[in-house]
Amino acid sequence: MGEVKLTKKELVKHFLLGYSSETCYNYERLQALGTTNAMIPIVRKLYPNKEDQAKALKKYMVFFNTEPSWMGTVIHGVAASMEEQAANGVDIDAEDINAVRTGLMGPLAGIGDTVSQGIVYPILAGIACSLALAGNIAGPIIFEVVYKVLMLGMGYAMYMMGYNQGKSAILKILKAGTLNRITEVFSIIGLMVVGNMAATRVNICTPIAFKVGKVAINLQNILDSLLPGMLPLIATLLVWKLLDKKVKPTYIIVILFIVGIITSLVGALAVAA
Repeated sequence: MGEVKLTKKELVKHFLLGYSSETCYNYERLQALGTTNAMIPIVRKLYPNKEDQAKALKKYMVFFNTEPSWMGTVIHGVAASMEEQAANGVDIDAEDINAVRTGLMGPLAGIGDTVSQGIVYPILAGIACSLALAGNIAGPIIFEVVYKVLMLGMGYAMYMMGYNQGKSAILKILKAGTLNRITEVFSIIGLMVVGNMAATRVNICTPIAFKVGKVAINLQNILDSLLPGMLPLIATLLVWKLLDKKVKPTYIIVILFIVGIITSLVGALAVAA
């Protein structure tokens, strides 16, 4: 029997089916069933015998959980590569494949969640929310389209890198520190976006004004001369501090309502024009 080689068709099917790994999520094996289902195109191509197919798929019915969309796809690419080698006579068994998958799923989950939820999502959401609040319908459309394009593009690139370079792919990236540098750059951009939203979308000012002799003093003007946007910054930092103290968001909203009503009634704070 000649060498069996996976085609782009099987690889693309495997990659796309990987996005359904959480549709059959369960608390015993988490993504195992979905991941096994995604392997069906690979196994069918590599093993023509039904019994061999069943045996090959069973190895993936073990506990598995990682970030499934952005970075975790590299694990599926590595698994496809190792499965292909095993089908062609290389001494790779089920324990070897699952050892690599288990070893990579934790680190890739941390990196993937940071990239998707800690960097890309806040940046795009900040831009989209700014557009939407300005009455621009392009805001939510841009968010959905750009997020999906970035997710699929990054996911596919990582999958193919895992397939082409095998288990050494992610190790090379981690050793080179490339992901750390990319994460740091986007984290800075994300903080800039969040900081801009705090300054432009949190509308708080103080109407307090008084006279000292013949000199009229406006407290808001004094605060702006010291640090423009001081009150929005203080409010944002206080909310962040409450979140850091594990205060529930619902309670924070109630606190903001109460403080806002009281300070408005006594004339201490108002909505910025």
